[in-house]
Amino acid sequence: MNRNLSVLFTLLMCACCFGFAEDKSIPHPGKSRLNHGRVTVSGTQFRDGAGKPLLLHGINVINKSKAEGYTRNIERSDFADIRSWGMNCVRLGIFWDGLEPEPGKIDEGYLGRIAQIVDWAEAEGLYVILDMHQDLFSEKFSDGAPAWATLDEGKPHTKTAVWSDAYYASEAVQTALDHFWANTPGPGNVGLQDRYAHVWQAVALRFRGNTAVIGFDLMNEPFPGADAARMQGASLTRLAELLHSQLGDQAPQPEKLFAMVRTSTGRRQITEWLGDMELFKSMVMAGEPIMADFERERLMPFYQRVRQAIRQVDADSILFLEPCMSANIGIPSSLTPLLDEHGHRDPQQAYAPHGYDIVVDTTATDLNSNARVELIFRRHAETSRKLEMPMLVGEWGAYYENQDCVEAARYVVKQFNAIGCGDTYWAYSRRLGSQPLRKALERSHTGG
Repeated sequence: MNRNLSVLFTLLMCACCFGFAEDKSIPHPGKSRLNHGRVTVSGTQFRDGAGKPLLLHGINVINKSKAEGYTRNIERSDFADIRSWGMNCVRLGIFWDGLEPEPGKIDEGYLGRIAQIVDWAEAEGLYVILDMHQDLFSEKFSDGAPAWATLDEGKPHTKTAVWSDAYYASEAVQTALDHFWANTPGPGNVGLQDRYAHVWQAVALRFRGNTAVIGFDLMNEPFPGADAARMQGASLTRLAELLHSQLGDQAPQPEKLFAMVRTSTGRRQITEWLGDMELFKSMVMAGEPIMADFERERLMPFYQRVRQAIRQVDADSILFLEPCMSANIGIPSSLTPLLDEHGHRDPQQAYAPHGYDIVVDTTATDLNSNARVELIFRRHAETSRKLEMPMLVGEWGAYYENQDCVEAARYVVKQFNAIGCGDTYWAYSRRLGSQPLRKALERSHTGG
């Protein structure tokens, strides 16, 4: 989950809880059943089946193991635990590789297992958001697309100590992503995005009318291919310039920064420098034009293609839009609303960014910055208002077993309460129930 420092430095290089406080103005589902009717979007709010404002608060549930069919070790008792922690939704990871293991052939068995998990969640009073998950694009490198849809041209794959650094280091990952964003024809001379959209259509058809399934997160943390290098260069060059203005000839050159981010001591030094918020903001914004171009020219047309496929079979489910992965650290997104065939705004869509401070999943958690955290979520809230959509922060945290992060978690939750947005923490484990961190995830809300 190192989209924290790894995204930043790879952008450099480019970069549960007990229950809600009771509030009758925000309905929460009961223990054994959900409110009847579909959750909908109304302006910048989610509303439950009775038309009342709904605050979504939950956790990610995912099994990334292909050997375990992407579902084993997920049990009904897990959802009973989650509900007992005061949560009312889960973001459930699903995988293109599991759904379409062969070109054009949907694995109905896997769909059935997903449906069983959804039934368990619903029985325990939890809404479900289905998340088409990917890390490094493909199961060939991590998880996501099937190998047959991974057009890497035989380029070498570079493994990195921090997994997400491979977005910038691996020619194979970058090439496969470039082919995907170009909708290059794959097996059967069918475009890769067309295949992907068809898979989403199959999922939507299976869950059409299931009011426990709020909607679909169209792609986890989308990211460009070879353009990552341009983002890397812009960010490193800007950081080097800023450091030179502060340190003079002692400042590292961009090449030295590349080397520093590959070591724990080097990352720690850079993190200390980036405690200066003006330096941090200027550095991350250096990659914004490249990210904006990706979102406008490739990501939004892709989202439109997937929307069209889903809306052919399901007019009602909410479509959750994630910005480019580099938005995780506070770069403003350039996403635009989804439109129908007549150019009218799709009424059922929501903004679903992620947010991680740069110290998460590193040995430098003692350098956590509340100022950086506040910037990340303030910018997400600004984007949500610009888009006129409700916001669900689909991932945050990734604290795992680190109990030193309790105060950091409380500060993030404080941001959510101030903004009034929903959230799903990364990620569920059975051990979480017995840890102090669970209490820190508790949400409170005082408005409608």
